[in-house]
Amino acid sequence: MNPRSLAGSGITALLVVLVVAMLVGQQLGQPIVLGFVLTGSMNAEPANMAPGDGFVAVPPSIAGDIEEGDVVTFDAQELQGGGLTTHRVVAETDQGYVTRGDANPFTDQDGPEPPVQESQIKAVALQLGGDTVVIPNIGLAVLAMQDAFGFAATFLSGIPGLGGIAEGNVGSSMVLVGLLLLGYSLVAEAVGGSNRRSGRDDRSRDRGGKTSAVLVLLAIVLLITVPATASMVIPSGTNDITIVSSQTASSNPTVIERGGSVEYTYNFTNDGFIPRIATVDAASTGVDVAQSSLAAPRGETASTTVTLHAPEETGAYVRSVSEWQYVQFLPAPVILSLHAIHPFAAVAAINAVIIVVVTAVYVLTVGLEPFRFRDRGRELSISERVRRTIRRWR
Repeated sequence: MNPRSLAGSGITALLVVLVVAMLVGQQLGQPIVLGFVLTGSMNAEPANMAPGDGFVAVPPSIAGDIEEGDVVTFDAQELQGGGLTTHRVVAETDQGYVTRGDANPFTDQDGPEPPVQESQIKAVALQLGGDTVVIPNIGLAVLAMQDAFGFAATFLSGIPGLGGIAEGNVGSSMVLVGLLLLGYSLVAEAVGGSNRRSGRDDRSRDRGGKTSAVLVLLAIVLLITVPATASMVIPSGTNDITIVSSQTASSNPTVIERGGSVEYTYNFTNDGFIPRIATVDAASTGVDVAQSSLAAPRGETASTTVTLHAPEETGAYVRSVSEWQYVQFLPAPVILSLHAIHPFAAVAAINAVIIVVVTAVYVLTVGLEPFRFRDRGRELSISERVRRTIRRWR
């Protein structure tokens, strides 16, 4: 492969990875690598992000402390029905952050949106020299792919037996199809490259064939680690509870007399077959957790007590509790130490253990020699195969 072809393949692979990352990020509610805006609320100085423009999404744990002037993506409670919103932090109060779109005359908190908590912030837009790095129109490609897949799903749903396609999550299905196509492309490229290097073409009369044992191992590793990762990441996240600080007490557990508090039991249930560990932490002000680490064997439930505090000022406030779940393939102290660094550090370590164990078992039992097979019908035309089949049935 010449340098020009190699560079082209590298750029194509990078674009595929970026688009897939944006699609996966939308499904997880967490911008990955890149994010983009859908409305014109940031289409003004200083950001000047038009609908469809993208930005480099930096995880909050890497970005550091949130400051006034940062552009953040947060999980809104009320804005446009809730969901991911990208606005600028314009102030910080004891109750949370005040945000506003650069093109909006009022802050989000002037409306129904409560002050934004640390736990609601999913990403921080990269800034260089005080200016947000904007990538024009990159979000339009993702939206076009979603529309195309939605149209295809609607069309296919009219075919008998395929009616369930349109009922599923289009984004998730699109990510799955994209990953399958990407995997197929990698395998096809590996096989095609091997054939080119050995000088074989379609006119070869060699009836022997082989399948790379390494590719089979990679497929097995993916089939195990992807569900394992999903089982840890998907149920994890932040649980937001909106409380009301009231002048008087109420029988409603979310309406708390100002300056008071309420306790409730937080349950963690392990519905799987492998023991799990969960970390439960306060993700906002006004929250206390009695026991932050819980262990639940198969089919059992572990509990802790969470206390929610109401401020002296009346009004609605968000109280957040973060939960991360891990399959216990490592000792609990190791998982908790890695979690303290970053949740994905613990996930990566657990996946590393799975990969090492699976690879060791595979190499010791199967080996890495190519699988060889015979294809006796490879050089037969379709008509000849039909004739032979008819003769067998006579």
